[in-house]
Amino acid sequence: MAENEQEITESQENFSGDNIYGRHRFTPERAKEHVEGLINDFQEYYSSRGYREEPSVKISSGIDPTVRFIGSHISVFKPYLAQDTVPNPGLYMRQNCLRTRNAGRLLDDEFSPAWGSFFTSIGALSAPDRLDAATAESLSFFENQLGIDRQHILLRINSQDQDLMEAVRRYYPEDQLEVDSRPPQYYQHDIGMEGISGRNFNIALRNPSGEGFSDVGNVIVLESPQKPLGIEIALGTSTILKQLYSLEHVQDCAPVIGLRAPNEAIRRKFEDAITTSTVLYEEGLRPLGNNNRNRILKQYVRALSYFRAKSDMRFAELTQIMTEFEQRQFEPSETTAPIIAEFVQAYERDLLSREDLTEDEQKIKAALESSGVLNG
Repeated sequence: MAENEQEITESQENFSGDNIYGRHRFTPERAKEHVEGLINDFQEYYSSRGYREEPSVKISSGIDPTVRFIGSHISVFKPYLAQDTVPNPGLYMRQNCLRTRNAGRLLDDEFSPAWGSFFTSIGALSAPDRLDAATAESLSFFENQLGIDRQHILLRINSQDQDLMEAVRRYYPEDQLEVDSRPPQYYQHDIGMEGISGRNFNIALRNPSGEGFSDVGNVIVLESPQKPLGIEIALGTSTILKQLYSLEHVQDCAPVIGLRAPNEAIRRKFEDAITTSTVLYEEGLRPLGNNNRNRILKQYVRALSYFRAKSDMRFAELTQIMTEFEQRQFEPSETTAPIIAEFVQAYERDLLSREDLTEDEQKIKAALESSGVLNG
């Protein structure tokens, strides 16, 4: 980057503009730094209050048989709930997560995803008799650790949850509570454990423009029919940073730099496909066989062919972009980007030689044949 470009970038990043939090969006090159900074704030805050750190696990670890991939830290906390052994004051952790809700619509040109598949969750699990304390701690984290003025925090809650209502009313006035504004299921949690359910209030931050609020996390009472088993605090790093720094999209917290595409919808899905493919290849998965995890990975990897065709991108450029993303985001000892590119090339050769194609395969093949990328 030229010196004058660096100066412009830094001045843009320090400029608060009309962001009510006094912050402007960070550059893609500094995204990981901001994510790690938020995680460090969370770890420091809960550690100082006596919580014990729980180690993270691989997204594809399979420790939770109710999900294909780890989509929340609650999967790691489940044994404590099942055995009714949540310690006092509690546990906290960071956890890389994958929710594959975009997988089935990657080739839908009309679909523009509001979320990326990959994100980092920060969460805590507190002892069941600490609802009041856990509520106070979660609100203090935003106000005192992150320096957010309480006027920019809104709590969305169900009036039927009297224990939650009592807890939040101790700390926030009525005009910062949004009561019964959503359907009943919005305030309920199913964590995939028989006999255990959750009731929650959501924490929302004011949008950086000053208009409206967006959810960034929740506080959940997890309970059996007999008694509470724990209080979960679930926060998303990307949703919090999107609010504080006026980001265009949550994927800007783990951006694929240098990516180009004909429109925003394709760019976001291309970015999602690169990110998800890289994450799962990093964990040792390959898009082969009939295993559900491998088949889902194949959906993301084959979409790379479609998006490179739509973006008129050669393999050398795609490989370089994926390599730089992987090195920046995960700092691996060996990059998997060339291996992913080799699979995509092999997939395309097979696709172009066959006639018995599914509807999705026909769409990918047509995109390749109408583009200028088949020779490189």
